[in-house]
Amino acid sequence: MVQGPRSPRSELPRRRILDAAGEVFAEQGFGGAGVDEIARRAGVNKAMLYYHVGDKAALFAAVLTEAVGLVRSTLEEELSHHDDPEERLRALPRALTEAIRQRPHIPAIMLREVAAGGPHLPAEVLAQMARVMGLTRSILAEGRERGAFRGVNPILVHLTLVGGLMVMANAVRLRARFEEQSPFPSDTPTDLAGMADMLSDLVLEGIATRSRQGGDS
Repeated sequence: MVQGPRSPRSELPRRRILDAAGEVFAEQGFGGAGVDEIARRAGVNKAMLYYHVGDKAALFAAVLTEAVGLVRSTLEEELSHHDDPEERLRALPRALTEAIRQRPHIPAIMLREVAAGGPHLPAEVLAQMARVMGLTRSILAEGRERGAFRGVNPILVHLTLVGGLMVMANAVRLRARFEEQSPFPSDTPTDLAGMADMLSDLVLEGIATRSRQGGDS
């Protein structure tokens, strides 16, 4: 039987469950995460957890589906406000930064899963990721048509922006320990949004046409 729309009251335990699941998956990975611990952190019993979301695989899928969907919706909203090719490309790391602000567990979960070869990524999450990557392809293609970007591999550009920002998100927490060994340059951003913009600058410098850079056409 198809369930009707959830009421605001029924959303409350689901929200707590997904937040707790995100924390535990980020800390322990899929294999190490336990449903008992997720239920404890969410303040629900296991029966309620299974009722609102499902088993561990369903929890993992729900957490990542929501996260990637958030990136996609935020990116689409950002793109609707920009026409300039460079600003449209900057929208990708900015959308990811906003998603990470709302769901801080995203980088750790994704980096763990990528390192393992993605064995637990469900088809619906891969499909969502492919749609986000498709937006990057479109942005680059439009920029090339308008003479702003040269021809580049869209997959590598996408992975540079997304993967680089994921690593940076975790590096923010390690910054103090890094600086004990070697101080960062004074212009190094201290926040993820600043890092996203700096990463965009590096990528845009690499893919811009010579005329866009100010050189000979």
